[in-house]
Amino acid sequence: MSEDKNIIHNIIIEQCKKINMTGVRDVKTFDEETVVLETSKGTLTVKGENLAINNFSATSGDLQMQGDIVGLVYSCDSKEKSLLKRILK
Repeated sequence: MSEDKNIIHNIIIEQCKKINMTGVRDVKTFDEETVVLETSKGTLTVKGENLAINNFSATSGDLQMQGDIVGLVYSCDSKEKSLLKRILK
């Protein structure tokens, strides 16, 4: 996974309706309201309505999806969280 940390991860959101991403390793789960992705920067949860994945290439890490996007939340691994906690103290 440390090798994956060097992969560029970008997100382009177009008018809260379309998302184009790079650096996506895997689609963990998805339905019309929640899509959980494993990216090179950690787990990303996309929340919304009528979400649909249009295209995903595990080889290139590119993903396109659409729907009514209302939020994105990253979850990093525990080592990164503990470092962040130490910095914020």
